[in-house]
Amino acid sequence: MKITRIYAENYKTYRRLDLDLTADEDRPIILIGGGNGCGKTTLFDAIYHALYGLEIKTARQFDEYFNAGMKLEQGTENKSIVLEISFSGLVLGNETPYKLKRTYQLIEGKVRWSVDLNMNGNRYTYGISTPASQRSQHEEVVNKIIAANLPSELSNYFLFDAMKTSELVKEEQISKLIMKNINSVMGFNKYNQLHEASEALLAEKKAAKLENEKQRQEYEQLGHQKQGKEAELKQLREDYEKALEYSSNNREHYEQMKQGRSADSVTRDRINKQKEIIKQVENRATDYRESVDKVVKDLELNVLFPALAHRIRPEVEMIVSERKRLAEERGEEISDEQLARITNDILDYLAKKYKELAGVKVDDVVRHMQKGRKHGDMLAEKYPYLNDTNVEVLDKLISDAYVNQFLQLDNKRENIDIDVAELPNKREQLKNYERELSGLDYNLITIYEDNEKRMVELNSKIKETENEIRRLADRIATFDYDIPQIPDPQYDMLCKLPGFFKTLATKLLASKRKNIEQMMKEQLNLNLVVYAGVIGRVDLTAENGDEMTFKIYHQNGNEIYLSQLNAGAKQTVMQVLLKVLYELGDYNPPVMIDTVMGVLDKESREVILEHYFPDLAHQTILLSTDTEITTERDFKKIAPFVAKTYTLHRDKEAQCTNITNDYFGITTND
Repeated sequence: MKITRIYAENYKTYRRLDLDLTADEDRPIILIGGGNGCGKTTLFDAIYHALYGLEIKTARQFDEYFNAGMKLEQGTENKSIVLEISFSGLVLGNETPYKLKRTYQLIEGKVRWSVDLNMNGNRYTYGISTPASQRSQHEEVVNKIIAANLPSELSNYFLFDAMKTSELVKEEQISKLIMKNINSVMGFNKYNQLHEASEALLAEKKAAKLENEKQRQEYEQLGHQKQGKEAELKQLREDYEKALEYSSNNREHYEQMKQGRSADSVTRDRINKQKEIIKQVENRATDYRESVDKVVKDLELNVLFPALAHRIRPEVEMIVSERKRLAEERGEEISDEQLARITNDILDYLAKKYKELAGVKVDDVVRHMQKGRKHGDMLAEKYPYLNDTNVEVLDKLISDAYVNQFLQLDNKRENIDIDVAELPNKREQLKNYERELSGLDYNLITIYEDNEKRMVELNSKIKETENEIRRLADRIATFDYDIPQIPDPQYDMLCKLPGFFKTLATKLLASKRKNIEQMMKEQLNLNLVVYAGVIGRVDLTAENGDEMTFKIYHQNGNEIYLSQLNAGAKQTVMQVLLKVLYELGDYNPPVMIDTVMGVLDKESREVILEHYFPDLAHQTILLSTDTEITTERDFKKIAPFVAKTYTLHRDKEAQCTNITNDYFGITTND
């Protein structure tokens, strides 16, 4: 398969993308440069989605993929996202051209899509409005053509981000990855599928040969249970691989976020303390304003009364003193009731002794005495117009302690003015603390830890399911079969087929394994700088049907542990594996690599440039920044192998990417 052209309209950062990607046999490299955010990964995605399609079901999803600049100018209604890829592939030994076009359009808020494949003049078209029968037929043809050239499950091995390759080289993942690559890329899956199909067919044949209906039903039930458990096991393994991949891809991010959460906790404490300080100053300022308002409101109480008390103090003190003197002189006066009672007793006594006094009335005597007492008071009292209540009020007026609250408020104002003047600085410090927060969504920590727990659960379920499948297989094997008198060659052949395909896959794997080991040894000695020329052997040992161990040995005999390799060395190991699979596999697709140098050091980059990229594939598309493949030094090393150069330029104002036919200003001719 060779990609000859990629075309796109209104796709993400591209208003219009039209690149000629044809390469020559002696110049297989297409070099595409661009800074971060200029659209390299988007170009990568455009090729992938042109081949395998986009999942756009809602208007919001359509907006997410539609170019932002065009959306602001013209909107998205009745507009289209177009992805078109031209490629060629072998059909019965002849190279056949293909043009695959995918169109997505937003009409009245609903997404309409269509697919058009032109295979050397033969058209296969279908879309959301195509009748189901026709759509199914054409879709099947299109999917078969894509799968024949590059199945989607293999695309990750040939279209990949080099930065992520080192994450795959881990003890718990590398063996599964290599086995999966070998089975998929080298075509061994078909033998495993034939093995499974022949086992299923044999099970049906055995069921038909059982004499006893009850046995047949039980046998068929066991067979269905086994098939169900096998499907369940397959799904569990897929789920486990996805969980393992997620764990691997996010482990470093998880550790960073855990550290970030600790730092953020300290910063949040500072923020809360700063907010409390600001709040206290604001509250004190508010209290001060309320106190001033209250003092102004009660002005006469706080200012006029103290002044009045000061003015009349001598006169009031004289009145109070006079009242006290009169009270002391009078002593304790009897009440009117007591006076009436005493007068009555005296008149009773006198009436008994002097009869002429019997006519004197008590009330007359009491009134006379009261009148005389009051008349005497009037003569003695200097201030008869003031009663006792008036005197008490005057005494209280001059005796109350009055405090000049304006002095207290003025002292409070000076302190508050200082604190309020500092508020802008405190608020700026608060903003600085808030800027220090990472702004990360720490839900990833919970998601990651839940994923780790799920991996443990899945691994346990896988083992349980494997044990159940073995128990079911043992039970199925205990059934007796009726051997007919007439020979049954078909049944005899079916009995041999599962073992035949299993043996064939094992032998082919053993044969390929030797080639893989030898080629990986040669490539690692050439490309793995830290151990260049000293790799003694590479060992791939198949332990069971699903895994194999991958080990590298020094020429002195000791194992070189993968866990001890740095990120750059791990990237080199994965790139070597890719090249070996490409050379020995059944497929011949282009190779497309984003962030080509990943985490490689200077020496490793030079080796990769000189010995890896030039003969990696018949078509190699490299997406690089000028710090990965530099214009001053690195470009010259691969220039003889470069067919075309492009540079992606980001137009921030128009929100789109423009393309020039050079590599950061230079071309292969330069």
